[in-house]
Amino acid sequence: MKPIFAALVLAGLGIPASAQAAAVISFDNTISIADNNNFKTQLAALGLTKYDTTGASIVLDANSIITFHLMGSESSLNDTFSTVSSPILTTTESGSFQNNFAAPILLGSRSFNAGSLAGLLNFSSIGGKSATVGQNGFGIFLTRNQLSGTGVSTFYFAYDDEAKNADKDYDDMIIRATVTSAVPEPQTWALMLAGFGFVGGAMRANRRKARIAVSCA
Repeated sequence: MKPIFAALVLAGLGIPASAQAAAVISFDNTISIADNNNFKTQLAALGLTKYDTTGASIVLDANSIITFHLMGSESSLNDTFSTVSSPILTTTESGSFQNNFAAPILLGSRSFNAGSLAGLLNFSSIGGKSATVGQNGFGIFLTRNQLSGTGVSTFYFAYDDEAKNADKDYDDMIIRATVTSAVPEPQTWALMLAGFGFVGGAMRANRRKARIAVSCA
């Protein structure tokens, strides 16, 4: 097989790249991150200065894989983050202060179908209230100029676990979510199939050459 032909075959057989999936975040009212949020400085360094809670939504525009990292927590309660996906991901912080922004802790990755994440990303605690996307207690951090309905590949959300006298600082548990597509792009599939075609053609050509060589011997 000639070098150029071989290169085309290898390119065609490359590992499929992931399409750029997105989480579309919609919101009505935004609030500045409170001064008593223990991670306000770290969030500001990421460009996150606002948040929204009740009525906000997070919708995946395609079947996706989401990878979660624990960024930090400040709680006197044992707070838990969990996903309703198979297998279920669940993690409980110890009730002590943790600042992991410099070295986020990997919690795991899970597959999600396209659609709303309400009821699929959940916070709960011993002695506190539970919350999911769109409910008071589940805060979604936003950049200063972020527009409602914008798709993002990474988003940050957090928990306010107080059932009474909520401090509304949303620093009891902060999670980073990174979204990637669960399926390859159509162009990648086409390239891969073309690679298989090149391989098949090369094999047929080699067999013909072998038959001609035998008949001429």
